[in-house]
Amino acid sequence: MRQSRILLFLVLFLVLPGRFLAQSVRWEPPGGQLGFNQVSDLALVFVDCEPDGDPALPKVDALQFGRPSQSSEMNMVNFSVTRRFSLVYPVRPARRSPVTIPAFEIKTDKGTLTVKAATFTVGDATVGSSGLAVSDVASAALTAPRTSYWAGEVFPVTYNLNIVRRYYHSIATNVDWPSAPLVLEDWSKPELNETLLRGERYVALQQSTRAYVKQPGRYPLKPATQLVNLMVGTSGFGLFSQPTVEQRAIESSALDLTIKPLPAAPPAFTGAVGSFTFTSKVVPLTAAVGEPITWTLELAGTGNWPDLTALPQREVSNDFQIVQPKSKRTMKEGSLFEGTLTEDVVLVPTRPGSYLLAPVRFTYFDPQSGTYKTIASEPVTLNITAGSAPVLAPAGSGAPVQFSLPPPANSAPPPALPPAVAPVAPENLPRDPVTETATGLRPLATRNLVWVCLLSSVLCPLLLWLVLAALRSRDRDPQRLRREAREALAVALKELGSTSLPATRYSLLRAWQQQAARLWQVPHAAPGAPLVHAGVSRHAADAASAWAQLWAEADRALHSADHQLPADWMTRAEGALQAVKVPGWPPLTLFAGRNLFPFLFTLALLLAPIAARADSGSDTYKRGDYPAAEKNWRTALAAAPADWTARHNLGLALAQQDRWAEAAGHWTGAFLLNARSATTRWDLALGLQRSGMAPPELVEFSRGEGRHELARWASPGEWQLALAAAALLIAAALVVLLLKGYGRIGAWARPVALTVSLVAVLIAAAATLSLHTYGQLAHPDAVLVWQATTLRSIPTEADTTQKTTPLSAGSIAIAEKTFLGWTKLGFAGGQSGWVRTEELVKLYR
Repeated sequence: MRQSRILLFLVLFLVLPGRFLAQSVRWEPPGGQLGFNQVSDLALVFVDCEPDGDPALPKVDALQFGRPSQSSEMNMVNFSVTRRFSLVYPVRPARRSPVTIPAFEIKTDKGTLTVKAATFTVGDATVGSSGLAVSDVASAALTAPRTSYWAGEVFPVTYNLNIVRRYYHSIATNVDWPSAPLVLEDWSKPELNETLLRGERYVALQQSTRAYVKQPGRYPLKPATQLVNLMVGTSGFGLFSQPTVEQRAIESSALDLTIKPLPAAPPAFTGAVGSFTFTSKVVPLTAAVGEPITWTLELAGTGNWPDLTALPQREVSNDFQIVQPKSKRTMKEGSLFEGTLTEDVVLVPTRPGSYLLAPVRFTYFDPQSGTYKTIASEPVTLNITAGSAPVLAPAGSGAPVQFSLPPPANSAPPPALPPAVAPVAPENLPRDPVTETATGLRPLATRNLVWVCLLSSVLCPLLLWLVLAALRSRDRDPQRLRREAREALAVALKELGSTSLPATRYSLLRAWQQQAARLWQVPHAAPGAPLVHAGVSRHAADAASAWAQLWAEADRALHSADHQLPADWMTRAEGALQAVKVPGWPPLTLFAGRNLFPFLFTLALLLAPIAARADSGSDTYKRGDYPAAEKNWRTALAAAPADWTARHNLGLALAQQDRWAEAAGHWTGAFLLNARSATTRWDLALGLQRSGMAPPELVEFSRGEGRHELARWASPGEWQLALAAAALLIAAALVVLLLKGYGRIGAWARPVALTVSLVAVLIAAAATLSLHTYGQLAHPDAVLVWQATTLRSIPTEADTTQKTTPLSAGSIAIAEKTFLGWTKLGFAGGQSGWVRTEELVKLYR
């Protein structure tokens, strides 16, 4: 008995320390030499443990880590089992000096362990076993036509890469050039050619771009880098041979530029450098008092467009009302330095006479001649005839006039005694708040929902309910993922048996392992055979050993050179899969309360009464506390965005604070929710008059002429319902005609059905025309830009090199998404960009 205890103690003494003290994590190799700009493999090896999450490696200067691959193995020596899990990182040294990976701690499934430091020397890399340096096989160069340019001058840059043809395999990455402080276009597509240099055939790759520098000075720019795949030999023989490829980083020559300062600039110079043309167009040249005249300026050419923001100011007489100009920047596709900038100004004459529009001058620096040049538009004479009544600008309207001219010399002198005229009506003022709550109908998310509504009107609601409950039951079935994984395993095995390509077999084996883990519900990122055995045991204990063996053999094949499996692996895998029985979907579960409840809950919401809420803003508005009234009505609007009265009242509070543009935005939303109301129509006209904004869509709705008068009979949401109702009427008429055809009803059916069909067609036509008239305003995510701002290509103000364009107040757009106080807008012409959310008024949300 005593001898048995001593023997047991010796066994525990020999085995337990190996089990509990053997966990470690280390680099393999722990040191040595790496090749400069050569991609090598460095393995982080976990012994008897695995990483808990993604490892956080320390940052090492001049050593770049790539995405790791995984491998695992298990060894048994003297009844001691050792498991190794490896993360193999591709690494590339970026300079010829020793690099050290410092010691760090890493989380594993056995606790936190320490990885010792590893030091490597860096020497010149050779290409395969040829003994040739990388520079003997491949070279790259950055070139520019000259070494000296003017500040802001656009110049071309060319990148050339030459590789010996017998070593060339493929290009691994795009050109990486840290070009700051250059403002740079995107690189062109690479052009591949072959050339003969010094008796050796080379593959020549060429790409080009354009750039400019804003500030003068000397700029030694960093070289460009590109990864290439070099073919250094072959493995295998005959039809089964394949190339051996090594990846190398090719570094180009550096580029040294001198940027000269511009000569002393004239006062009219605004920073444009390049070659430009300038055109002016005025339509019409003869108009009556009150009729609009459009004055268009267009700047086009090649130059430093990112630094150009606006066109020169224009000189206009005070006898014109001026609608705020809209600027439109259009760049050539794929270009940063070629484009046009167009600006339209609408002039509304208030007095008859002959007026001269002075030339508009634009000064730029021409780098070819090294001088400043000024281009000017032609002077234009406008003939204004008398209208039915003079047009007077409202006091405080803020109509933007850049420069005032005296009245024309040839205008008629005023009479000694002016004729009697009727008194001028007082200016429009905001109306009283609406104290009752009234909710408008918000348009549907997409017009496709209208067709879904039409289709659902024909189907039986009970059948739709059962179908939805069945779908919900299938989605929530806990065995659904296992059934999908079983089907995916069958597909992977079938494809695996029909291919012999190593790369394809590798990807299919990976897919087989992923789906097997899903089938047996193994919750691990990279499970080994023991974890698979444990996962299978929970479902089918008798099959656990077979699946664990299949997994281990697949692991060995994945990490071998040829990805070969045992000869009978496919047969055993298919047999194991056939033996797996996953329960099917039980149809009776659709009657469970959890699947029926969403339908019943939605029905209860639709039938629930809407509680009336008190308008706490009316009292503060009547007391003259407009900021408090604004706050109360903003709260009410956030709770009920479809309440048009809250939008109307919020606009009143803003208007009393002289914030007319923002008020016009909220009044637009109120109009779109209740277009028939005289109050919302009055609000829209008043907002456009006082804010100075003149979006064509809203101006036409304010006038209410032609098809806009028809569209104002209902809101966009109501027109969508009318379109759905028309479809229902047509369906009902068809049902009546069918019953009449089968002799089920009397002779009255035909005239009634035809009359109903005619009415339905008329309603559908009116609804379609009205929705088309509303255009973007009928979109549920429509917004109005209530103040002039800048449209940016990315949501930040920190990046001054990004592409921007001015955005006029009154612009209508669709809010596509939001990000940290920014909103991405989409416009009818296909443009898109980011603006601050506080500069927008959501018309329905």
